[in-house]
Amino acid sequence: MNLLDSLKENNSVVLQQEANNWEEAIKVCMKPLLESNSIEEKYIENIIKRTKELGPFYILAPGLAMPHERPEMGVNKNSFSLVTLKKPVSFPDGQEVDILIGLAAENDEVHAGEAIPQIVMLFDDEDVFEKIREAKTSEDIYNLIEEKA
Repeated sequence: MNLLDSLKENNSVVLQQEANNWEEAIKVCMKPLLESNSIEEKYIENIIKRTKELGPFYILAPGLAMPHERPEMGVNKNSFSLVTLKKPVSFPDGQEVDILIGLAAENDEVHAGEAIPQIVMLFDDEDVFEKIREAKTSEDIYNLIEEKA
């Protein structure tokens, strides 16, 4: 699963969105994947449920979360979304997030072997956070990912 190809194929870059709380942020993040039929509605519900049980285990860095769930919780196909929020929202552990990478992985190999390394590579540089926050169009995000590849 390629991050750039997935974002383009699913039309799943959505910038400068509004969310009043972390639950809304999850829904906004996952909406493009729901619309592209990459996930089922229950996948979103399960992410929210698991977050309430375990906390936001998917926060990867200050300001960055990668919400996801187990494949059997409603994944139809491997895919990513990338969403920025106008204002950060606070997650149950108090961390503020304004960049969300939605992940739907059909199995653990895709999750650990393909998805995580691409996200780590993209965000290995502090400048990337600001560039993503400043992005105005999907093309801005695509170009940034291409630069980092």
